[in-house]
Formats: sequence, structure tokens, C-alpha cells
Amino acid sequence: MSFSSELRGELCKRIDRGTHCRIAELAGIIVLDGKLKELDGKAALSIRMEKDEVVETAEKLLQMLFGIEQEALDILPRKQGGARVRIRRKEDLERIFETCKLRTVDDDSGVRLPEVSMGMDLRLDTEDIVLSKSCCRNAFLRGTYLAAGSVSDPKSQYQFEIVTDRDSVTRQVLTALNGFGISGHVTERKFSQVVYIKEAGAISEILGQLGAANSMMEFENVRILKEIRNHVNREVNCDTANMTKVANASVKQIAEIRKIEETIGLSSLPDGLEELARLRLLNPDLSLKELGELLTTPLTKSGVNHRLRKLSEISQRLPGDEDA
Repeated sequence: MSFSSELRGELCKRIDRGTHCRIAELAGIIVLDGKLKELDGKAALSIRMEKDEVVETAEKLLQMLFGIEQEALDILPRKQGGARVRIRRKEDLERIFETCKLRTVDDDSGVRLPEVSMGMDLRLDTEDIVLSKSCCRNAFLRGTYLAAGSVSDPKSQYQFEIVTDRDSVTRQVLTALNGFGISGHVTERKFSQVVYIKEAGAISEILGQLGAANSMMEFENVRILKEIRNHVNREVNCDTANMTKVANASVKQIAEIRKIEETIGLSSLPDGLEELARLRLLNPDLSLKELGELLTTPLTKSGVNHRLRKLSEISQRLPGDEDA
């Protein structure tokens, strides 16, 4: 099971105690997945949901908020495009529209049940229901996630997204995110808008706000492990680079010392330079600091480097050096 599916399953098991939060969560599901349609000459609310557990959550919320039992719902079996829950009774529709503050996208006349002749998208008439309280914002986002959200496996990448198909819902999702200090980004994908977040810290915060404690802990564990591995890799790469640098420098130094030895002999050098030259030939893998500690009169790294530059200058002045 994917991380996103596990998260959805965890969220579906959570039903808020507060009525306003339940309303906000149901409103989030409806504005993402619901359409007002004409069925047998009458208005009906059709909610299409891709996951069976989301259907069950919607059923629970409808029963808790409006007393609508399963017998009063038309539940169409799952097909390509998901399962559908249909609400036909006019009195139920009127209560849902009024309580969830719904209206059709092109209706500016107020919260009411309009005449319908075709599928009509829905939006929130007022944002107060989801934006006035942090708990309701979280519930609204939970509903929108259940309807059309996903999270990438944190082992591969960090990405949280909610897919919408209208500007009004996109703005409401962004506003809800801003309510707890998270800035979402928007991109176009085919005929939809995608509200997405790629920052690991922000995604972890969202999971906590949605009430997915287990998923948040799993996300954080993966995140911490990745950060440790990245830190170790950076350290190893840095150490490797330093070792390569030391090895390359040592090869050059030994070549210069060999040239001095074969041309004028190391015994012709001043005592300090001769001692360091012989030590370098015997210890090609040692760092400058370690070489300095082996000298009769120990030197710092800077002192050793100064003497090696002197040896390099002598080598370059000798016949046969291409740079002379």
C-alpha cells in the first residue's frame, strides 16, 4: 500500500466531534467531488469518489449531520471514475445546501437550491465555514484531500497536492493553507489546477494539522533518515575530495624530490629541506600536519608547506624541467 493510501485510510478513520468541523469536512468533499444534476426531472446531488473508504466517510457525515441513512442514498457501484453517492430528496438537498453554504459556480443569488438542467459544479457561498476557526480549516482541507489529494512516498520525493477544477476551490484551499502559515503553489495539469507543496517541513506540518499522527511520524522518520544519509554522503564526498587533493599533491612533491635526488642529490640540500624530502619519500600518504610532527624539530602545517615550496622551486630550476 502506498504512503498516500495509508494516509487516506488514517484520515477516513477520524471523525471530528465538533459539528462545525464535520460540516467543513463534508463541504470539502462536496466542492471537490460533487455536482448538482437533473435525475428523473428533479435535482440530485451526485458525489463521485474514487476510494471506497471515502464513500463510507461521506455516508457517516451525512448520517451524523442530517440523519440521512444509507437507505435514502443511491450508492452506485464502483466503476471507472469511482463510486457515486446520490442524494435525491429535496428536503435533504435543501438542508445540505443551507448547512454547508453551497451554491453553484455560476450562481450569485445566494444559498439556495437552483433549478438544474445539467451537471453543475458547486462552491462555497461563504468562506467563514472553513476559515474562521483553525479546526474547521483543518477539517475542510481533510475533506478536499480525501476527495482529490495525494502525497508522494517521502522515500522518493516530497510532494503534497490537491487537484481542483475551478478557481474558487483553488483559492479556498490556498487560503486554508495560509491560515496555518503554509504557502501553497499552483500549476496547471491538463484541464485541472493543482495546489502543491514540495517543502518537507510544510508537508509534515500539514499531516499533523489534518490529524494524521501516524503518517506524520512515518514521514518524519523517513525525512530524518534521508537527512542523515545526505549529511554522511556530503562528509564522505568532502573527505574523498580532501584525500584526492592530498594524494595529488604528494605525487607532485615526490616527483620533484626524485628529480633533485637524481640531479644534485638530497645531501646537497640544507638540513631542514633534506630531512623533509626524505620523510616525504618514505611517507607518501601522510598529510602535511603528520609530516611536520615527524620532523626532528616539529613544524606546523604552514611550516611544512613553506619548505615543500622551497623544494619545488629548486626542482624547477634544475635542467630537464619543462617549466624551467
